[in-house]
Amino acid sequence: MYQALYRQYRPQTFDEVLGQDHITTILKNQIKKGNIGHAYLFSGTKGTGKTSTAKIFSRAVNCLNLQDGNPCNRCDICRGILGESIMDVIEMDAASNRKIEDIRELRDKVVYPPSSAKYKIYIVDEVHMLTREAFNALLKTLEEPPAHLIFILATTEAHKLPQTILSRCQRFDFKRITSKDIISNMKDICDKLGVYAEERALALIARNSDGAMRDALSLLDQCISYREELTYEDTLDILGIASTDLLFSMVEDIKSSNIEKSLVKVDKIIQEGKDINQFIRDLIYHFRNLLIGKTSESSTGIIDMDEKMIESYIEQGKDMPLDLILRALDILNETERKARWATQPRVILEMAIIRMVNLKEKGSIENRIEKLERALSGGQIDIKGTSKPKEESITTIDKDTIRPQKISKKRDKIRKPVETFDNGKELNLNIIRQEWSRVLNIIRGENIRIKALLREGKLISFVNNTLCIGYEDGYGIHKEAISRPDNKEIVEKIVSSYFKRDISLKFIMDDGVSIGNEEDNMDDIQEVVDFFGEDIVKIEE
Repeated sequence: MYQALYRQYRPQTFDEVLGQDHITTILKNQIKKGNIGHAYLFSGTKGTGKTSTAKIFSRAVNCLNLQDGNPCNRCDICRGILGESIMDVIEMDAASNRKIEDIRELRDKVVYPPSSAKYKIYIVDEVHMLTREAFNALLKTLEEPPAHLIFILATTEAHKLPQTILSRCQRFDFKRITSKDIISNMKDICDKLGVYAEERALALIARNSDGAMRDALSLLDQCISYREELTYEDTLDILGIASTDLLFSMVEDIKSSNIEKSLVKVDKIIQEGKDINQFIRDLIYHFRNLLIGKTSESSTGIIDMDEKMIESYIEQGKDMPLDLILRALDILNETERKARWATQPRVILEMAIIRMVNLKEKGSIENRIEKLERALSGGQIDIKGTSKPKEESITTIDKDTIRPQKISKKRDKIRKPVETFDNGKELNLNIIRQEWSRVLNIIRGENIRIKALLREGKLISFVNNTLCIGYEDGYGIHKEAISRPDNKEIVEKIVSSYFKRDISLKFIMDDGVSIGNEEDNMDDIQEVVDFFGEDIVKIEE
């Protein structure tokens, strides 16, 4: 029966484990000195060698002919563990044995000494899947195990483990394997198999493995089954990845605002059967490289490619504003999330392409607005909308006639409403209710979002120049948003200006009383206030 490459070429000694020298060196020294712990935690992303290292460790601590901290893999114990004829090394999948009953059964078995080896070893994979009760059942055994017992816990999500478990283990964090190490290992395997593979093809596989050797070998296994020689073009077709040339060309179309060419390329990708989600990820990776090439002085150490390719990214990103690259990445990240669950991912991708094409135009409009604001703040502007020195100005604005307002982020200065209200009567809640729709229209001209928040509330009372607005259950988020100091200040200034009176606002949650009854009650209160005067009446909440 054929065995997958990642199983055939699983490391058999610590020295064969790639990219984890900071871990294997410590383990080898502990074994040589006899300073072996009773519980280890191996954490890290998938495919980085956690389970392989655990198996090597299980043989090394029991090996009869230790080789510089490595198992010999030739003695009876090593061959027995490799052939699974010795039952003193037990592998457990916590995903399928996660209940408290499973851990109680394990706890009952660990008291028995090993049959052939020196140590009985339990390798518990995906240990974060255990239930809280199961962790509690394991805790005492993990803290004070029998002298012959060693636990090796492996997980991809160490943050899900209770602190009580973490504190009782020696923790080793496995790093992602570099593309250089992955490519080198794949070259050796291809040489052993007698398969020719282009280095560009191996580099492409390495980039798409995300630092996981197991994933890289699975992809290599798939690719070398296609033809006797593995080429870059074949690898692109097999993995459903867009070529680098296509990505560079697509970005050039986006830079030149050529929507038609961009959409034609999307159609070509679809017709060739490429994976849309993979193409979105490729675009994200491409813009990420453009970002690094534009902002970093040492791109070679960050972009995992050859120098010639890095130069291509730097060259393409030279005339691209940094803000455009960042916005494009935001759009693509949002697109990836949406396309993952969309029934029509093509439409999601096409929308993203059009949005990125329009980024340049949007940026130019913002630049023009910024120039116009600078010119207005100086009181001078030329015909084209760019500021000029006073003596060279062709068209000037008289500051006494037109007083342009500076726009600040906090919007401290509110545009004065065009209309105001004054019927000569004392202001009360009924009058405010009658005029409220006009007030909302004025607020809409200032900030449509604030107007939408106010629409969901209802006028409750007007006492001592304080206007109370209530929100029903389910509209708490509206109440919190309108209560923000900047939003509240805008409304207070507009309301005060409209009614020619200094009015403050209070926002509350409705207590569930029906609108009709509540309004009647407030009307009664208002009548008392109107009769006796605001200075005498005090409302207790």
